[in-house]
Amino acid sequence: MQITESIELLEGMPIAYIKPLNSLIISDTHLGYEGQMSMAGTLIPSRNLQFIEDIIRKAVIATGANRLIVTGDLKNDFSDLKYYERKEIGELIEFCNSISIKLLLIKGNHDNYLDRIKNTYDVEIIKDYLLEEGFYIAHGDELPKCEAEIYIIGHEHPSVIIYRYIGAGEKMKAFLYGNTKDGKKLLVLPACSIFAPGSNINEEKREELLSPFLKEMCDVDELNAICISEGENLNFGKIKDLRNIIV
Repeated sequence: MQITESIELLEGMPIAYIKPLNSLIISDTHLGYEGQMSMAGTLIPSRNLQFIEDIIRKAVIATGANRLIVTGDLKNDFSDLKYYERKEIGELIEFCNSISIKLLLIKGNHDNYLDRIKNTYDVEIIKDYLLEEGFYIAHGDELPKCEAEIYIIGHEHPSVIIYRYIGAGEKMKAFLYGNTKDGKKLLVLPACSIFAPGSNINEEKREELLSPFLKEMCDVDELNAICISEGENLNFGKIKDLRNIIV
């Protein structure tokens, strides 16, 4: 789905393609989640990294992108760089090398101690944000440090839930896209991790939102929710029209 001349949302995937940068962008991969759960005594299948690699491969074939930007929360644990996180991060870096796409990592609030991987891997890690060709790309847990034409963030893990008359709800990850209060553009990426289903934006109150971009820089009700479905993206319209909706 093409939302501007510069930005394409890859159909059915939590990935954006930025044409002027020839770059793919994903957010909130939360690598190492399965290992962390295992250490806590809960065994779950290790599937997240394989899913991420599969969609990256498909996106590279579809777009010809030569760079992958991860907008924060590459890893899951707050407190340290665990061995299972280091292992999966290393596998992702080697995968990107194998398909000739450069990996650029922007640190998120989960990415403490991420710089330790520089001892092993030659990978670019940015502390705060990337500013290129009018695009401000950051994790989204802090307000921007400079102005730009288009802001791209993660952090919020947006999703939309639609209820049916029988009471069941269908939840879908969603991109959020629209204007800031000063007329700039904002794109919020859904979480790439399969274990991060997301926050229901059409149920959340402003004060309960995570990102200051959404709390302070825009009216979230005026943003469009572009939901990820099976093999396609669906524009569900503005958040304000999705509140309390029953189908």
